[in-house]
Amino acid sequence: MSNDLFFYLFNSFIGGADDDEMSRNYLNLDLNNNNSLCKFLQDEIIPFYEANFSMTQKEELETLLEKLESGEIELGVNEFENQLFPFETPNNLHDFCKSIKNVLFEHKTGD
Repeated sequence: MSNDLFFYLFNSFIGGADDDEMSRNYLNLDLNNNNSLCKFLQDEIIPFYEANFSMTQKEELETLLEKLESGEIELGVNEFENQLFPFETPNNLHDFCKSIKNVLFEHKTGD
């Protein structure tokens, strides 16, 4: 299992560090702050996710996020930073993946 689906989730932001306007817009985004991260996911990521991920991709992403959170699959800082996102790399990528999983799949908590 590769991390491609994880990065596809952030597709709109890949290479954004090279875009001055995008970099300015996300300069103060703190992905280590749960409130800031949740707002970013709700406003920016979930609309893309809902519009562009098939049911199969959503299921695969949930599994991938679980494996990234647990460390079963590694997401390295260099791999994250190589995407040239317009925001800083989170301090703890396992917690970051857990937060994404919780926000994207919170509706499934009773399953």
